[in-house]
Amino acid sequence: MGVIERDKSLRLENVLSLRKKMTQQEVQQEMMKIGKFLQDNGIRKTGPVVTATFAVETDNEQPLMDMEILVPIDRKAELPEGYRLKEVFHLLHAVYARHEGNPNMLQNTYNEMLAYIQQNNLQQITAGYNVNIKEPKSAQELDDMVIDVYIGVNPSIL
Repeated sequence: MGVIERDKSLRLENVLSLRKKMTQQEVQQEMMKIGKFLQDNGIRKTGPVVTATFAVETDNEQPLMDMEILVPIDRKAELPEGYRLKEVFHLLHAVYARHEGNPNMLQNTYNEMLAYIQQNNLQQITAGYNVNIKEPKSAQELDDMVIDVYIGVNPSIL
């Protein structure tokens, strides 16, 4: 993992947003559906896909994640039911780190970031947002993945 930085921001415009409870398999299906919707409507992605997991519960032995998928797109569009358009997504005062390597090790990056937040008496106010900078095209490329992680913290000093 790289260096942890403070006071970073993440700003996206015209963002397709989907937030719902999903299994890992359903997340993959939703990503495919979003890709197909964009392709069918001539809409282009203007940046990397961002995901945030707000909670995880277990349902029938399978983790069920309360998750949001954010996809910046090149224009405002009429979206299918269940999707929202966020004209602006702006995360300020975030703690940031870059995770390079297998996403199975992402929890280690989170653990280091959360320890940093605690050691510096910061107050976490958002879920972690994962920005997929380099996505794998095959299972062999998983170890080459690059994910930027942002966690919003309270800018107030209390």
